[in-house]
Amino acid sequence: MKIVVLVRQTPDTEAQITANSSGNGIDETGIKWILNPFDEFAVEEAVQIKENTGAEVIILGIGPERALETIRTALAMGGDSAIHIKDENFGDTDSYATAKLIAAKIKAIGDVDLILAGKKWIDEESGQVPIQVAAELNIPQATIATKVDIDEAAKSIKVQSEIEGGQRIIELTFPALVTTERGINEPRYASLPGIMKAKKKPLEEVTVDAINLEELGLTAENLGVAGSRYKVDNIDIPVINRSLNVLKGGNSDMVEAGEVQAAAENLTKLLREEGKII
Repeated sequence: MKIVVLVRQTPDTEAQITANSSGNGIDETGIKWILNPFDEFAVEEAVQIKENTGAEVIILGIGPERALETIRTALAMGGDSAIHIKDENFGDTDSYATAKLIAAKIKAIGDVDLILAGKKWIDEESGQVPIQVAAELNIPQATIATKVDIDEAAKSIKVQSEIEGGQRIIELTFPALVTTERGINEPRYASLPGIMKAKKKPLEEVTVDAINLEELGLTAENLGVAGSRYKVDNIDIPVINRSLNVLKGGNSDMVEAGEVQAAAENLTKLLREEGKII
């Protein structure tokens, strides 16, 4: 059984994000980069499946040179090998063009049974890429998995997801793609022995410019800005103004029935003006 896990490098959740000088991206100065938290669940699930079935786990990531650190983290968690598609202009590529390149590379790997990915990227709040990868590969997909069960004999996977008012269970035949939700497992830390072993694991690095596009069934028009369906013209980062208003009252200051309406209207006004609540 062969599993590919899609990973992405994102800013740390505690990072202070500001726009760059061009206004169409973020200023990366001083930012700490991490493995996208939802991708951690995908890596952990793949490693657990590997431990139970002997599956092969391949980590696949796209991004600039710094993304290699994230890929090695996934290897240290238990991945067997990795592929890093280096693209210094990755930030200018939309989900459509990204998905086409990932799907083409997965086709080139060959005989992939299962693709796992986090349900979204926390920096863009976007979960489009995995779904578009499934569409490009013309394979079934299930999202926000909270539990999966593999049936090797039937070459299938049963995916459980939490939905409003209950649970949804979908059974997919391989090859298939599944995105993982928080709670599906508890991701392990990359241990020191794991980190040391990761340095010796197979890692294929290829730049976008060096990719044989014809071999992957792509053209230059499919990639980067040229292949993107949208581009970012401007990023506005909201300014947070913090203030405090104290509404006096309590058991010792009981209001008359006629004053309750006025107090409620005053509170509603404050919430609308200060809390931006409609």
